[in-house]
Amino acid sequence: MQKKIVSIVLIFVLGAMFSTVAAQDDAYADVDPSGATISYWHEWDGLQGTGMTAVIELFNSTNEWGITVEELPLGGSSDVRSNISTAITSGDLPNLGGAGFASDAMGYFLDGVLVPFDPFLESATWGLTEDEASVLRFDVIDRNRPALAPFNGQLLAWPIGTSGEIMSTNLDLLDQLREQGLIDFEGTPANVEEFRAAACAASELEGVTAGYGARTSGGHILTWMSAFGGQIFDTEADAYVFTDEGALEALQFVQDMFNDGCLYFADGGNFANTGEFSLGLNVFAPGSSVGVPFIQGDMDTAVEEGLLDEAYNWVNVPFPAGPAGTFIAPTLRGVTIFESTPEENLATWLFVKFLSTNPEAQQVWIENAQYQPINGATTTDYLSEEFLGSNAQFASYADALQDPDVQFIDTPEHPQSFPVSQSLDALFSNITIGGMDVMEAAMEAEEAANEIYQEDLENLADFE
Repeated sequence: MQKKIVSIVLIFVLGAMFSTVAAQDDAYADVDPSGATISYWHEWDGLQGTGMTAVIELFNSTNEWGITVEELPLGGSSDVRSNISTAITSGDLPNLGGAGFASDAMGYFLDGVLVPFDPFLESATWGLTEDEASVLRFDVIDRNRPALAPFNGQLLAWPIGTSGEIMSTNLDLLDQLREQGLIDFEGTPANVEEFRAAACAASELEGVTAGYGARTSGGHILTWMSAFGGQIFDTEADAYVFTDEGALEALQFVQDMFNDGCLYFADGGNFANTGEFSLGLNVFAPGSSVGVPFIQGDMDTAVEEGLLDEAYNWVNVPFPAGPAGTFIAPTLRGVTIFESTPEENLATWLFVKFLSTNPEAQQVWIENAQYQPINGATTTDYLSEEFLGSNAQFASYADALQDPDVQFIDTPEHPQSFPVSQSLDALFSNITIGGMDVMEAAMEAEEAANEIYQEDLENLADFE
């Protein structure tokens, strides 16, 4: 499978990396970060903010160099981006910035303010030990290495947690369907046929709106297209493809479910479907794997207010397997380093390294943030039994990520990757609410995505 192949390649990459470090120039070999104070602008609040603050306090009180990290919570990702954009103009940038998706990092690189992570990884003095490197998931980390020039495979952003488009599934409602003889499979749907059967039968249950509470998400439709064998991106043609046989079959599957009343869109915003899931109004609700606290919180509130007799048993699982298998579109939430003095650059890396490799820091961060770790030892060795026992949704998704039959969806990273995702949002809406012909809608989205991609290629050519 794909992840196995990546792992094999990783062994050679790591071996080459550590065998050649000594022969390369170590730009930070003689840098002393002692006493440095660095700033971190981030997007965390609530439990996630509590977790990040605790990690920072742990680092500040234990690091041997007397480095101090000062945090500035700015709100959401868009607030971080806005403040960084202003700071690029003023020249008053932080050392470390949140909302560090690959597309953000590429923009910062082109602005000449970003420090790639490669010099730190290649440093014999300050890089990762073999033990540290062996547990980090470079198959995930290296997704932040855009191959396009002028980035040329440099590691521009460091993921501090991953999420993905998953299917929240109400186990109690599935049991009701079995008791009434409406479905005959055990557990959660293993394939698209079982999924459709359950979603379409759910309208027979009292109080259920429909089985499948969808949302017009690019990652959502991308997962279906991949499961049915859609190519998504043709590397030889260097172009997006949404109109091949597999993609069209997936789009028709989704449209048929909508037309047959098995799929619906909840009113009230992007995550209204999971809000209704928490009330037992649907059986399946796709969303982010880090949405667990919000769903469970809404469910617990509904019980307190008498809207539910008791909380449902539920779990997060990947989308059911299609003809091409089971796929997950991972989202990498990360950080970027901004250019400063060598001492501050190095101090910033040492904090990022601590966050990713220190067992206590990993436990505090992951248990509060509920992002899946890039440290492969975290779930099995660092997280508490109490946390895993009371967070079945986290554990089930962690199991899925380790399943060799679950494949990651690969799409090219370029500065305007997000607008391409928006073209997929529109595709989902057009084939359902809009009632467009599947081929017509797919062609429109494919054309829009490739126009965006070609514009990026033309703009990047000016930097070569």
